[in-house]
Amino acid sequence: MTMLKNILISLRIKQWVKNIFIFAPMIFSLHMFQPAYIQRSLLAFFLFSLVTGGIYIFNDILDRGHDRLHPVKQNRPIASGRLSAPVAGLAAFALLAGVLLLIARFNREFFVIAVLYIGLNILYSLFLKSVVIIDTMVIALGFVLRIMIGGAVNHVVVYPWILITTFLLAIFLALIKRRQEFLKIQSLHPEQLTRKTLQSYNLGMLDQMISIATATTLISYIMYVLSLDVQQKFHTSKLYYTVPFVIFGIFRYLFLAYSKGEGESPTDIIYSDLPFTLNIILWVSVFILLVNH
Repeated sequence: MTMLKNILISLRIKQWVKNIFIFAPMIFSLHMFQPAYIQRSLLAFFLFSLVTGGIYIFNDILDRGHDRLHPVKQNRPIASGRLSAPVAGLAAFALLAGVLLLIARFNREFFVIAVLYIGLNILYSLFLKSVVIIDTMVIALGFVLRIMIGGAVNHVVVYPWILITTFLLAIFLALIKRRQEFLKIQSLHPEQLTRKTLQSYNLGMLDQMISIATATTLISYIMYVLSLDVQQKFHTSKLYYTVPFVIFGIFRYLFLAYSKGEGESPTDIIYSDLPFTLNIILWVSVFILLVNH
């Protein structure tokens, strides 16, 4: 029972909220109230969450030495020794093999994207996480693949601006995560930075990159809602009403990172910061109201 509990903890179920990006194509294609689309999106969400869970275990196995130096990650089952690496590896392999079989039966394009995601994350865990800038771009690409999964299972076209905006937003989040990791580890044991990339980054560089990511994300979203193609698709020119919610969300995140020291885990902010979470709900609600008015 204890072993099963530690395996479940290693799946990081709280992190599965990141996979809600899978629902974006359904919403942006105006099918959010159609049962068949909802069912396919929910199934894709669950299956892909199992994929990400298996990858989390694999990553924890490879990172267990570095995680033991981290003030929070040292408590993870594999890093702490509560779950042995061989058992964890077997569990991850069995999980990934089983879920890939299910995905292959469900949707072939989803299967290809899932395999690509697994391969990309294995490369990330092995060496790409040690390459400056590339590490954040790989994380961002993972969110783009989530969007593509949502489009694949529902057979809807995903607009390039959605992919670009998602990519830039994910880079923004990844850079803030790196910044907070850098500050936390440096304040405790500067000589024990738990990522090789953190030894190459510096605070000034990270802050400048975050500023660029902030600006480009906002510009990309504004260009999306003002696009004539998008306005014609949704039969409304008032999508710009959603821009204030996007601005507030990004600025709120910056406030939490720079004033409260949060941001190392985006999911923790979603679960703990009520204004940020309510803003997301309001943004989605207003968007749906505008396109269905």
